[in-house]
Amino acid sequence: MANTKFFTQDQIDNAKLSLSDLPDLTPNRITREEMLTSLSDDIVTLSTKKGYSAADIKKALEGLDIQVSEKAIAEILKKSAGKSTRSRKPSRSTTNSNAGTQPSQDTQAS
Repeated sequence: MANTKFFTQDQIDNAKLSLSDLPDLTPNRITREEMLTSLSDDIVTLSTKKGYSAADIKKALEGLDIQVSEKAIAEILKKSAGKSTRSRKPSRSTTNSNAGTQPSQDTQAS
């Protein structure tokens, strides 16, 4: 079939009609980020309540033909750990507890 340089208006109109009749594929095309967001609660549950490691979860997803890096799973788990358990900074009174105390008798005897 030779490449045509010119097209008829009927060809263009038919192409427009055919293209406008194609179904919307966006609901079926989920990005990697959207997929991870959707699965994040399940991933966290597997790790925290059922004892699965990031490698275990990766392997389970591969069995479902979903390719995700172990690092991406670990990042989800890290984010969830940051939300639930915040480490507290020591208060100033704890770190400066010796600031207002009297010198010991050893240092006074000069």
